[in-house]
Formats: sequence, C-alpha cells, structure tokens
Amino acid sequence: MKINPFLAVLAALMAALIAYALYYYCRSDELVWALTIGGGICIFLPWAATLAVTLGDTARNVNFKVFSAIFAVILTGVQILFVFRNTELPKYLMWSGILLILWLVIAYAMIPKKEK
Repeated sequence: MKINPFLAVLAALMAALIAYALYYYCRSDELVWALTIGGGICIFLPWAATLAVTLGDTARNVNFKVFSAIFAVILTGVQILFVFRNTELPKYLMWSGILLILWLVIAYAMIPKKEK
C-alpha cells in the first residue's frame, strides 16, 4: 500500500472547502461545529483513500477505489442532507459515525495483509 502525499493534501483541501461550505450553510447553532469538523473528517477519509491510496494488486486497487468513491459520495450527501435538514446532534453523530465506521471496517478488510 502506497500513499501519494500530493493527492492526500489535495483531498484534505477539498474536504476543508466542503467543510467550510457546511459551516456557511448550517443554520443550527447546535450542529454548526459538529457538521464542520465531523463533515470534514467524514469527507476527507474516503476521498483520500480514493485519490491517494494505491494497493499493490491491480484488481484489489480498483475495487478499493470504487468502493471508497461510492462511500465518499454517500458521506458527502449525508453531510449536505444534515445541513439543510436541521436535525438534532445525536442523530447526526449516530448516522455519520455508523457510516464512517462501516466504511473503515470494509476498507480495512480490502487492504492486503502481510503474511508472516
């Protein structure tokens, strides 16, 4: 597994811009910082995996990138949905956390393990 630092920084900048948009459009005082920080993290991780991570096996690499891109779009959509829906903080944390953990577990299972 290799990580391209330039593309990782590019994913971080993209996530920061989207997080700022979440901050700007959020009208709930209760959710504004949770959406900004949580949204930035939830958007950065799968986009960084999509853009910057390369696995050794070509077939596994394609599956990993497509899976991460689909989850990145889903998580970005969930963040935007919560911005305009003005829901409560526990619902936001629960749904964002469950989706992020689900992505992390499946992505971890897709990464090849070194044999001893």
